[in-house]
Amino acid sequence: MNLTTHIARRYFFSRKSRNAVNIISAVSMLGIMVGTAALIIVLSAFNGLESLVKGFYETFDPDLKASLVEGKYFDASSAITNSVKSVDGVEDVSVVLEDRVLLTFMDKEYIATLKGVDDHYTEVSEVKDAVVAGAYNLKEEQEVPTTLLGAGVAYFLGYSRVDFESPISAFVPREKTGLDFSTAFATDLLYPAGVFSIQPDFDEKYAITSITFARDLIGRAEAATSLEFKLKEGANAFRVKSAISEKLGSRFKVQDRDEQQEVFFKVMKSENLFTFIVFALILAISTFTIMGSLTMLMLDKKDNLFTLWAMGASLETLRHIFFKEGLMISLVGAFTGLFLGTLIIVLQEHFGILSLGPGYVIDSYPVRLKWTDIVLVSVTVFSLSSIASWLTSRRLSYELFGAVQTV
Repeated sequence: MNLTTHIARRYFFSRKSRNAVNIISAVSMLGIMVGTAALIIVLSAFNGLESLVKGFYETFDPDLKASLVEGKYFDASSAITNSVKSVDGVEDVSVVLEDRVLLTFMDKEYIATLKGVDDHYTEVSEVKDAVVAGAYNLKEEQEVPTTLLGAGVAYFLGYSRVDFESPISAFVPREKTGLDFSTAFATDLLYPAGVFSIQPDFDEKYAITSITFARDLIGRAEAATSLEFKLKEGANAFRVKSAISEKLGSRFKVQDRDEQQEVFFKVMKSENLFTFIVFALILAISTFTIMGSLTMLMLDKKDNLFTLWAMGASLETLRHIFFKEGLMISLVGAFTGLFLGTLIIVLQEHFGILSLGPGYVIDSYPVRLKWTDIVLVSVTVFSLSSIASWLTSRRLSYELFGAVQTV
């Protein structure tokens, strides 16, 4: 064992002549322990919240989505769909047509997004599993056009289960109708087959129907606004995305799930970053209490330091002793904090210590521990501790020994 390490370890475990030094060292370790535990818990809480929200979006959003860079509609010919479906890693492709419509029921009106889907849609989306009333009954070819209403859309229209046999009117503006308002809107009736509920962003926006009905209502026979993809299990999303982009050309943009909800996830990452910075600052304040602890220890051990100096130890060697002493104090606190924080997260994951109460989609607050967070917190604590210990060890100078010699 290195001499400076050995002496630092002896100083760490030995009783100090002044009780205040023991108290200050204990307070330093306690502050670092609490700060470290709090930081790992907060990061895990954000991870759990992000995973929960991503789970909601994954129910509705496909693995990959291709849409036009400019413009709204494109002709989704069988040649295009067969071309992208042949890409290695693609399991299925669904053609989708979306447009804004005015829905009316009795005396209620609501502007929603009508999403026309083909028969492959259930393969690329899990909306079928989110139906809370009625059933998923959308076919490209059917005599009576049906729709699946978002729970929010149904609420604003005043539509309930007892109304399932009553139709809803859908209105879409026609192109190039001039000033003749009698022909300005295309209209047709839709019969709700069910209601789905995922989360407000989707529930209050979408009414899903067959793509055949949507095309007839809009008046575009082969129109589509996007292609939605289901990837094979284990497929590399980045490679598949690049291959699809190459097939479709520069007219199209291909987005993964995070890119489809880019704004939301950027906001979440920003909140996560700022929260980390705030807690890191709190941890920094706790870490810098080491400076007081080491300063008091220098004064407590000045006789020993003079003896070591007289025996030939250099000033730099003595400084290394206190640098390593500071690291020991901080690392013991940090590892204890990591253990306690990890233990709390594991208990929350398995036993739901912090309950959210009734009315929520989950029973307890979501948490998720990542090994990258453990590494990040460890590096943060080590860096802050190193800076604090180094700055304090620099205070050790020959004046301290001069004061001893004078005595």
